[in-house]
Amino acid sequence: MRVEHLGERGGEPIAIVTCLHGREQCGKAAMEALLDRGLSITGDVRFVVANERAMTAPDGPQQYLDDDLNRSFPGDPDGRSHERRLAAELLADVRDCRVLDVHSTLSDGRPFALFLPENDRRLVAATGVDIAVDVRNRAGRGALIEFVDGVSVECGLRGTQSAVDNARTVIRNFLAALGAIEAEFRWADPEVYEITDTIDCVDCTFEGENFTRVDAGEQFASRDDHPIRASEPFYPVLTSRDGYEEMLGYRAEKRGRLSTLE
Repeated sequence: MRVEHLGERGGEPIAIVTCLHGREQCGKAAMEALLDRGLSITGDVRFVVANERAMTAPDGPQQYLDDDLNRSFPGDPDGRSHERRLAAELLADVRDCRVLDVHSTLSDGRPFALFLPENDRRLVAATGVDIAVDVRNRAGRGALIEFVDGVSVECGLRGTQSAVDNARTVIRNFLAALGAIEAEFRWADPEVYEITDTIDCVDCTFEGENFTRVDAGEQFASRDDHPIRASEPFYPVLTSRDGYEEMLGYRAEKRGRLSTLE
């Protein structure tokens, strides 16, 4: 793991966490591009490149070596797996920070935030994105944002330049909104979708569109050329054929704008 301390110490620290998954390198590329262009940071910012061993695995970048790092928190410094030990080390470095956790996905090219409602919702607004996903019903699985005051952002399709560009925009907006750099920014008021359940359809081909309503009886996937239809209305979120081994993705309900939620 690499941790760079940028800007001036003091005040509320901010952590930009990248590469929890070794194949999701858009955040690292975006932050390095911003620094190469002379980004002037005045706040207390930590730039974290987390799972370097997975990034540099002998057979090429891997999502993880032993365990999914974003299901391994709070970790164990004496754990048997690389990711369990790394989770404990990383959490010790960022526990006191406002955290932006940068990812990419196989499900959708648009940037969107993942948040827990008990965390500071200003951090969601500070990302500048127009879509946010309430993941309270996924809590307890060991994600970083369960243990820090933070927000995750899926910045686009994994391995694309668009994901890097989106990550750069999100990081810059986040730092500006929190006063760590002097730059224009926007406080977003994203449309919020709350995950309600999984889509348990293994070896299925997704034929819908994320964040677009699927009506009861409507086909949204297929398996072996047989249509899979919705038993009740839902919005697919983080849904793709190749995103997960054990499921197709998630069902969600639309809740309204972030500013209107309790």
